[in-house]
Amino acid sequence: MESKDNVKHRNKEQTKRKLLQAVGEIIIEKGYAGLGVNKIANKAGVDKKLIYRYFGDGNTLVETYILEKDYWLGFADKLQEFNDIKTPDQAKETISTMLERQFNFLYEEEAMQHMILEELTSKSPLMASICNIRGTIGASLLKHTDPHFKNSEVNFRAVSALLVSGIYYLVLQAKINGGTICGIDINSTEGRKEITKTIRHIIEWAYEVPKG
Repeated sequence: MESKDNVKHRNKEQTKRKLLQAVGEIIIEKGYAGLGVNKIANKAGVDKKLIYRYFGDGNTLVETYILEKDYWLGFADKLQEFNDIKTPDQAKETISTMLERQFNFLYEEEAMQHMILEELTSKSPLMASICNIRGTIGASLLKHTDPHFKNSEVNFRAVSALLVSGIYYLVLQAKINGGTICGIDINSTEGRKEITKTIRHIIEWAYEVPKG
């Protein structure tokens, strides 16, 4: 028979998961502005006191959700793995794959589309904090590619910044307004394939620029 402590722990984790899921559902249905302790508790079907018991407050609950769902924040615990990136070929493959996955992830994750839009259009302290964390992680990743461009005219951090921000815009524009960009339909499978293929081309071109 399962112990009372185990049952209590399992129930706690199930309740926390319900609350986190409720955050995502509300963001999709009503946007970031639709979040609130009462609304989250009602959506999850639990007493709002449990939000304070398990997360401290509503902001921490929302922050926990974002930290779990955000693509780049997911690399926070994996930075050590990137110490193995030594050669340009390893870097090209790793960065290309990461950016392709970012594009596909953001396209599929409606809740994160709303969160990125909130980050771009508001001055929320929480969103600013998340943005800063994401920037720190990105800088930590790119320090492994810096040596490859030591004597090059290419600023690979600038290339990466354009690609990451371009991915955000492409997805948000396609999902919110529809239509095409430069004749490419991001909402079509073929259009998305062209974007991910071109991400790889840009990374390749950056590495091919002659060094001074």
